Amino acid sequence: MTRRVRPSPAGARVQTEVLAAHVADVAATLRAAVPAPPVAHGEPALALMMGFPGVGKSHCARLLATRLRAAHVASDHLRSQLFIAPQYRAEENAALFGIVDGVVERLVEEGHRVIVDATHLRRYARESAESLARRRDIPIAHVLVVADERETLARLAQRRVARAADDRSEADERVYELMRSRGFEEPEAYLTFRNGPDVEARVDALARDLEARWSAGT
Repeated sequence: MTRRVRPSPAGARVQTEVLAAHVADVAATLRAAVPAPPVAHGEPALALMMGFPGVGKSHCARLLATRLRAAHVASDHLRSQLFIAPQYRAEENAALFGIVDGVVERLVEEGHRVIVDATHLRRYARESAESLARRRDIPIAHVLVVADERETLARLAQRRVARAADDRSEADERVYELMRSRGFEEPEAYLTFRNGPDVEARVDALARDLEARWSAGT
C-alpha cells in the first residue's frame, strides 16, 4: 500500500498560493479532466448536489449526469488532481472552489448542463454558482442527497479499509460528525433525493423532474 506523504505546512501554503494566483489557467487545464458529453446539450443549466459526507452524492451525481447528458464537476475529484495530500484548510478550500467555479463557467460557456458535486451545506458555498446562474440567466436546481445514517457511517468506515476506485473523498466519520454539528443552511427551494437500494429508479424520476423544471426555465 502506498503511503501518502503530507507536505510541510509551508510547502502546502506555497502550493495553495500558487494555485490561487493562477485560477483561470488551472481551470482551463482541469476542464479536460471533467467527465462531459462529447457534444454539449446547447441549453446550459446547473444542478447543485448538497449533502453530508458518505450519503452517496457522487454516485448519484454520476448517474444523474448520464441521464441528463450533463458534465459532472466533483470537488473531491478536482482536489485529488491538485493536492497530493489534501489538508482541507480554509485557504486550500478557497483555492479549490475558485478553480471549481472556473471549470463550471467554462462548461456553461460551451453549452453544457453541469452537475456540481460538493457538500454545499452552507450558503456561502453555493453563492458563486447561484451568481453564475443569475449572470448567465440559466436555470439552477438544488438537490439535497440524504441516506440512512447507519448506511452512511458504514460507507465512511469502509472507506478507511478499502476505498472504491472512483471514491476521491478523504472525509471520514470525524468529518461527518463535524459537518453535522455545523448543520445545513437551507436554500429557499430544493429537492430532496434519498439514496438507497432503488437508487437508479429514483435517479430516473429526479432526472425527469429536473428536465421539466429546466424546460420551464425554473
